[in-house]
Amino acid sequence: MNEFQIEAANLFHQQVQQERIEFFGDDDLVKWLPEFQRDDARCMCPPFMGKNYKKGGLIIIPINPGGGNETSNIRNYGDSFLYPILHEFKGLQSDVVDFYWETFVPKFKDAKMSYPIYQKMLDILNASETTLDDICYFNFLPYRGKANNYPKSKRDMSYIIPKCREKFVKPVLDFLQPSLVVTFGKQVDIYINEFWHDFHYEKVSWNRERAPRPSVLQERAEKFAKIREMVA
Repeated sequence: MNEFQIEAANLFHQQVQQERIEFFGDDDLVKWLPEFQRDDARCMCPPFMGKNYKKGGLIIIPINPGGGNETSNIRNYGDSFLYPILHEFKGLQSDVVDFYWETFVPKFKDAKMSYPIYQKMLDILNASETTLDDICYFNFLPYRGKANNYPKSKRDMSYIIPKCREKFVKPVLDFLQPSLVVTFGKQVDIYINEFWHDFHYEKVSWNRERAPRPSVLQERAEKFAKIREMVA
């Protein structure tokens, strides 16, 4: 384990101490907090950093965590073993570094590969000739939203997104210093374009639209080629 990895684990442990009310404010209970699995919804997942990631690597940033549309308190398969680890990581008073690398990282990989979103990530990983071991991955908004919602209105974005930028995303990017950020969903581009005018990292936007319309497939092919060119 090198110094960069030690610093990463400590930084990420500091980050998860931030509570969701710091991002959503007084509207959280009524507007944003999911109806079920609320303890999990109040627990931030730390950024995932693959064991081979080095400064100048690739980072994938989706919008926010899934799971906000659950209809019971029974966790899905991946969450069933990931979220107990997230709660434990947040509460650690010692051995943060070992726990992050020896427990969280391998379990996050297992959980991520069980989620539907992983299949949508494969084109990005293939284009960049990477695996989860080589990249970093974290959500722009680090907490679940009710019914999987996220800020879309000008009012909601103006209140929440600058907090995400300053409290979470910017400190993490400043530390990781990527050569390429793939925004995994066009809403992330809106957040950056409207609320982060001095964003200085190379960025590629990946269209996650479910319908395989010809225009979407063409756009993905173009972005696939661009990613491959930029990481060559």
